[in-house]
Amino acid sequence: MSEKQGADGPPDGLWAACALAACAGVLVWMLGWLTVGVSELDERCAHGLEGPGGDFRMERSSFPPGERCVFADGTTVSSGDVLGWVLWACVVVAAACALLAAVREFAGLRQPRSVVRFAVIALVSCVVLAALCAFVPLAVAPPGREPLSVCSAFTTGIYERAYEVRRSVFPVQATCLYPGGARHDLVPVWWSRLAWAALGALLLALFGLAGAVRRHGGRPRVPEPDTS
Repeated sequence: MSEKQGADGPPDGLWAACALAACAGVLVWMLGWLTVGVSELDERCAHGLEGPGGDFRMERSSFPPGERCVFADGTTVSSGDVLGWVLWACVVVAAACALLAAVREFAGLRQPRSVVRFAVIALVSCVVLAALCAFVPLAVAPPGREPLSVCSAFTTGIYERAYEVRRSVFPVQATCLYPGGARHDLVPVWWSRLAWAALGALLLALFGLAGAVRRHGGRPRVPEPDTS
């Protein structure tokens, strides 16, 4: 007789939906960067092709990717808005599925398989957290590089020579420091929020793993098939 699914069954479908939504979000995020990169919105605003014309300032965001021309009269012209809404929808779906799946996992602690399942979740969360924390030293601000090359005006928008790049492992950040007192964070705020979310997932998984091990021991008993 096959194992009963439903309320006591593993939430594999929810985890699959979470993974699909997360992958879709990454693809939409990359497409958003491509759309913003080819839009040339700043040039179009400067030449009067977008907006009322006149003085304006550019505002850019990395999550969701987008850029906006904000004119002196308050008129705003932006690009990537539709993809931004799609990206947020993917984030909400992935978060909701992950939360529901975690609740189902804790509800299934009485099942022997919970030891293995929580161990896998803890391992995945640990890998994600390590990858997020390694992003700063390896990609954004590699150790050994001069502050001038790390904190270029093209990246920061500050036309001053930085004298130091201050790094923090958690929350993940690399900050350019300037003689005039200016500071610029190289890592967007949302990246640190991802790291906090990964840490929270890891702690929850370890908590569930501890409960499962306490209930079933280090090696969960494999139920014998029903031959009746």
